[in-house]
Amino acid sequence: MTAPLVLARGQNAPWTDPGVLVEVVGAAAADCDVSVLLVDEGQRAASSDDLVFYHQPSAPGATLERGSPARVRLDLAALPARVHAVLCVVSVDPDRPTLGALPPLTTVLRGGDGTEHARFPLVDLTSERAVVAVEVYRRGPAWKVRAVGQGYDGGLAAAVTAHGIEVDDDGSAPPPPVTAPASVPRPASSARQGPSPAAATSSSRPVPPPGTSDGERLVRQCSAILEDAARSTAALRSAVEYADRRRDDALATLVADPRTRGGPAHQAAAAVAEREHADLVARARERHDADLRQLAAELAELERRLPAAMSPWTSSRWHGWHPSEAPAPAVRVGDLHVAEAPWLRFPMLLGLPLAQPLWVDAASGTDAAAVRQVRTLVARLLAAYPAGALEVLVVDLVGGLAPSLGALAAPGSRVMTTPAATSVAAAGAVLDALVRRVDLVQMARSAGALDALDGDDAHRLLVLHDVPTGLDDAALARLRYLVDEGPSAGVQVLLTGERSPVHDASPLVTTLFRDAVRLSVEPDDHLADAWTGTQWHYTPDLGPDDARVVDGVLRSAAGTDGA
Repeated sequence: MTAPLVLARGQNAPWTDPGVLVEVVGAAAADCDVSVLLVDEGQRAASSDDLVFYHQPSAPGATLERGSPARVRLDLAALPARVHAVLCVVSVDPDRPTLGALPPLTTVLRGGDGTEHARFPLVDLTSERAVVAVEVYRRGPAWKVRAVGQGYDGGLAAAVTAHGIEVDDDGSAPPPPVTAPASVPRPASSARQGPSPAAATSSSRPVPPPGTSDGERLVRQCSAILEDAARSTAALRSAVEYADRRRDDALATLVADPRTRGGPAHQAAAAVAEREHADLVARARERHDADLRQLAAELAELERRLPAAMSPWTSSRWHGWHPSEAPAPAVRVGDLHVAEAPWLRFPMLLGLPLAQPLWVDAASGTDAAAVRQVRTLVARLLAAYPAGALEVLVVDLVGGLAPSLGALAAPGSRVMTTPAATSVAAAGAVLDALVRRVDLVQMARSAGALDALDGDDAHRLLVLHDVPTGLDDAALARLRYLVDEGPSAGVQVLLTGERSPVHDASPLVTTLFRDAVRLSVEPDDHLADAWTGTQWHYTPDLGPDDARVVDGVLRSAAGTDGA
């Protein structure tokens, strides 16, 4: 018989049994309650009916079994399709000691027949009165389990409130919840605004709800894989920090005691501390490596199904590419990896239409690299739309960008019907036309008369090179308006430029940079996820080595490849 898996915080593992029995064991188990929350992909409960606890002992697929040890039985096949995960919560009443003051507790995961498959010791608890111990969650058609260990000083009421259920002031049975969007990953520094590492999850907007298109399901799966990698990496780093702290404490104790401060006794004890440290770190790295190997296999299978706009340039999707009839829900803007595993690259996806402008930050590299990255992004964005569904408008007052997009401006192009604006007057005309477009769409929508647009439902992409060169405050104000109001009217913005201290005197430029998704042209590490705060290393997408591949995409999107 295989020994049960002992999970570390953040670690995940496949779950193949159709049933799950979650129980809490330990000397203080009788003092604890076990509850579960049925949540969606945004970790939100749909209503108070999705909480199983002592006042409401059952919900579809979940039943609280009274007695000691406290436990909950899950029937995974009976869970509603809208339920993405089940959060198992261990809590104590407000008049009881905190979880950290109790003797050690362990969450045990058993199969439907009672066989123990995994356990998660609840360690390092202090003032918490509730903890999300483990999560049982969907991964495509399969299920997985994850050791979470997220604590709440406010007890069960605080835990359920954090997942969308409101409770009465006295902490009694909760009424229906107020739902909220999924959490969005954030930049590591507000001064260096960056995109979310997940499409998700992932991108600059909440993950779309389940049950829509196949493409959106692929985006959610990418986000889930990224989240698993973040949690596994956070678990590794936490384990290494614990091992370092334990070794340092042991060595400090040796030095503090005159009997072990030197000589053979000191050397022997120090050697033991170093061996224990090395063993703890090695086991943590082994768990992390096993997690990432599993995730790499899942990602390889997933990437074979991604549409071109979300695929790497090595994908066969780009061979002889032609516009698809179905739009893609997201676009790939680079790759992400953690320092501990540079070999495993995750796609960085942004949902479409872009809710924030993209800013290719030329400060981190050469202007030629910025132009190459913009050209690649334009090709990918065009690949995400059906033929003729995205119109590209280019403003290039300093030169250098427009020639790289020349394939879009060929006679008969269905993508770039207006020549690149290379003068201040022409740039103003482009901005004015886009402002009028946004106003027209908004008026038509408010009047319920979108058919008045004469069938012109194409989205617009403004590509503006080297902001703010050549733009006065009036032009920047119109650009700010397009950034704020454009996405809802199908107008998206892609900028390049270098953030300079000189620009700090211009609030319009400063806010544009702050509110944009910043993409560096060189590898960078300015991204952190919202799940664990893990720092991610970003690798920009500069396109394939063979520039003819991107040329072919641009010509095919423009409809001039047969000319």
